[in-house]
Amino acid sequence: MRLTHWSLLSLLLLSAGVAGCFLPSAIPSDNPPNDGMISAQVEAKLKADRLDDLSGILVSTEAGTVTLVGSVQTPDQKARAAELARQVSGVKRVKNDLDIRGGLFE
Repeated sequence: MRLTHWSLLSLLLLSAGVAGCFLPSAIPSDNPPNDGMISAQVEAKLKADRLDDLSGILVSTEAGTVTLVGSVQTPDQKARAAELARQVSGVKRVKNDLDIRGGLFE
């Protein structure tokens, strides 16, 4: 059987494609963080933040979506809390339900 250069090229591409199916993904999924771990890490990050007092924020996580509930004094604090939550490994989305209660009469 004689292989032409087109047949050889096709065979090479096919074997490369099949081999690619067995390569590990870029993100290891051996131990992805669970929702409880994500919530705990977000809470720790909020409590450790030196720029703002974000320790009173309630955090819940479902399927990688973090929900932040509570109140803060400024819009900057609200944005900062969401930014810190996004930094935690395993967070897919942040739902920021924080209220801004910065006024004297609120």
